[in-house]
Amino acid sequence: MLKKTVESLARELETERLGNIRRLALIRLCTVGAFFLLHLILGWGFSMSSFRGKEVIFTSYLLVSGLLWLASKRNKSIRNASTYAIPLLDLPFTFMILAQWAEGKGVQGQIATGLIGLSFMLFFINLSGFYFSTLQSITTASMAVVLTVILHFETRVPPDSRIVAVLLLLAAVVSTHIKASRLHVLVKRSFDEHMRLEKLTRYFSPSVAQLLQSSQADIHQNGRELDVTVLFADIRDFTKMSSTLAGKDVVKLLNEVHEHLVKCIFETGGTLDKYIGDGVMAYFGAPVANQLHADQAVNCALKMRAAIGELNVLRASRGEEPLRVGIGIHSGLAVVGDVGAKFRREFTVIGDTVNTASRIESLTKKHCVDILASEEVRARLNSNSILTFQGEDVLRGKNSSIRTYAIAGV
Repeated sequence: MLKKTVESLARELETERLGNIRRLALIRLCTVGAFFLLHLILGWGFSMSSFRGKEVIFTSYLLVSGLLWLASKRNKSIRNASTYAIPLLDLPFTFMILAQWAEGKGVQGQIATGLIGLSFMLFFINLSGFYFSTLQSITTASMAVVLTVILHFETRVPPDSRIVAVLLLLAAVVSTHIKASRLHVLVKRSFDEHMRLEKLTRYFSPSVAQLLQSSQADIHQNGRELDVTVLFADIRDFTKMSSTLAGKDVVKLLNEVHEHLVKCIFETGGTLDKYIGDGVMAYFGAPVANQLHADQAVNCALKMRAAIGELNVLRASRGEEPLRVGIGIHSGLAVVGDVGAKFRREFTVIGDTVNTASRIESLTKKHCVDILASEEVRARLNSNSILTFQGEDVLRGKNSSIRTYAIAGV
């Protein structure tokens, strides 16, 4: 499971990285186009000579940017290779444009150009962090430092300022790398939270899942004993019914029934333990302990009865035979925790309480009722549920008898 989670996270990060490549390719194209247009307007529209003479460089830069943008949308190999477009394309073209810009300017103009170049280099180093690649960041930083030193030398930037510029570039590289690393950590943390919540909502009711998520409670316990109520629900005569159906229709029937039953479990604060063929097992009072677990289980059983009744109305409109369910409920102590091999664990409840609930469910056939609860359930109820005594039964595998009650409603 851990390996699959890591692989899923890696895929998510790779998807985001590839998306960033496409976005930056579009940003590059638009930015270069905007600067080129600005130079044309100011150079030829307003006759500013300093904005002329760079048409060949800008045209080449714009053409390559456009090709990279198109390739980033269609070819994954070129898209991956274009991660190095910043150090191998943007930085050299920017250097050539600024070097040409500085020609013919006075000392102050050349120094200003050198400082503008430093700003561009810092900007590109910051952009490199969106590729999530340490090698790419190092390559960009190395090229930026070299070109900045050359540009500052040619533009007569004082030596002390060159040293400060290099230190500033190195600091920007470190901060960008830290930012990218922290972003990776945040993405992983968000992904872990999503996976955790998805796992919780798969088995627990939304309210319980949110409580466990917000409290960061550890559900992977070695095991603890809690007073719980266990419920088993089973479709009557399913074997006979399924023998006349095609395989896909059997699956469709089970999915439809389980959807209705599990909805009832979650609406009443229960936990789905497992699907057992045509039935389900649920428990109440864990993993978050509460004193109303018996009432929740009985309420769930009543909701299941109503839900199957509504489903039968739908089935009748489709010309299908009605369904009947048997529901057994029992309360008592059970061990709650993770059970199974390291690579495949299941959060569940085990113990005699579980076995007894299963046996009670099978007694619904004997007493011809759809909901049957034990004396232990009746003793824990706080609601005014209408219970009808059915008798004392000796369960299979037990020597003592158990009193059972049919539940008519509240």
